[in-house]
Amino acid sequence: MRDTPIRLRAPRRWGQNFLVNQGAADTIVIAFRPLPSDLVLEIGPGRAALTRRLAGRVSKLVAVEIDSALVAALREELRAAPSVEIVEADVLELDLRSLIEGLGATAERRARVIANLPYSIATTVILRLIEERALLSDLLVLVQREVAERIASPPGHKAYGGLSVLCQARARVETLLRLRPGSFRPVPKVESVLVRLRLRTQEDEAAGTAVAPGALEALLRTAFAQRRKTLLNNLAHLPGSRGVPIGARTAAVLIHRAGLDPGARPEDVPVHGFLALLRHLEAL
Repeated sequence: MRDTPIRLRAPRRWGQNFLVNQGAADTIVIAFRPLPSDLVLEIGPGRAALTRRLAGRVSKLVAVEIDSALVAALREELRAAPSVEIVEADVLELDLRSLIEGLGATAERRARVIANLPYSIATTVILRLIEERALLSDLLVLVQREVAERIASPPGHKAYGGLSVLCQARARVETLLRLRPGSFRPVPKVESVLVRLRLRTQEDEAAGTAVAPGALEALLRTAFAQRRKTLLNNLAHLPGSRGVPIGARTAAVLIHRAGLDPGARPEDVPVHGFLALLRHLEAL
């Protein structure tokens, strides 16, 4: 297997920025800590900077690439690695559950994800992957610095918002490495950050972090709809069981039961506060 990178021009329409910093690629794989028993899904292998470092070190590696020219080059380079499969597809259009099950993942043997995500789709892909946490144990993703800050932000910061809560409610988040634009080709205008998300286990969810599908998202859309307003003002517009806003009086009861301050702004409410709101909302 060759060590020189695949050299193909990146089509602008897909917004890909290929990792060319070989030292950074080594560091990322070290941080990933691949094991011979791992089932790994790679999204956006590009020129194989990470793929070639993982090939032969894990039980099975499925890499999803949208660019047909890159797919051909990847298959050619990795043809001697029987444990590697290159899938030509748009990850946004894939049935992720079927793909992950096809990798061999089960609740007892969850798969892992490594990805260098195009900035324009990073948030969408991460949220879709998190929804498959019954079959995934962790994500290691390279994303735009702004997205990383939003994912990892604690309460009380400008970056803290719905994405922060969604990720931190369902994963333990850690930022690991910052890469300058020169680490990629084409050179982006922003820095990238490596983020690890250790997805919550069933035991974690049984301890109180489980949320109904879509319910937390709906709550957060309303809570953060107007960041300068108080939690009470925003949640008064929260749709009730019949689709009618619950109003200020019911919102005040909900906030009180969750042990929160009605005058707080949404960016000051911790993750566990939103989960408490969700539990009491379902009980109204």
